[in-house]
Amino acid sequence: MGFTWSVRELRVLEDPNFIDRLGHYIHGQQSNGYRFAMDVMGYKAMYYSKEFEDLVKSESTISTLKTEVQQVCRGAFSKLGAESWEVSFKAEALIRNELDPNTHLPIGEIDYATDLIYSNTILYSVSENGDVLFTDWLKTHGLIGKSDFSKKVFSQPEAEFTIPLQGNIAL
Repeated sequence: MGFTWSVRELRVLEDPNFIDRLGHYIHGQQSNGYRFAMDVMGYKAMYYSKEFEDLVKSESTISTLKTEVQQVCRGAFSKLGAESWEVSFKAEALIRNELDPNTHLPIGEIDYATDLIYSNTILYSVSENGDVLFTDWLKTHGLIGKSDFSKKVFSQPEAEFTIPLQGNIAL
């Protein structure tokens, strides 16, 4: 049996800069009881309709629209051992490559046009207090400071931190 925590319980998991810092640390420590994985799941492509392309051409100086291609990966950073945990996520990046119509794979070496965009980030642990083990480990290794994570704030409903609007507002 295992336990999971999402960005709702651990807001630090929704920060892409934090995920990057964690990834760089884990990637550099793989031989010391850590695991790094970033497996390509596939590619998403947005092909433009002829009607839309004609509209863009008529309203601008753009002569052709290039298909937008995103690489989709499933990533995981793990700490092995007695106080183990795993952070898993979906990562997408816009790539400049075209897809081969026969294989649906990028043609040539992949050229990234954007940083990774993370979603579906989950902390998994076999320990019921895995969230505490994880955040203590983060603090110990300097990946977050005490001010970066507060259970008191993150455990409160979001509505408690918003101010309701009074009266009519003209837009």
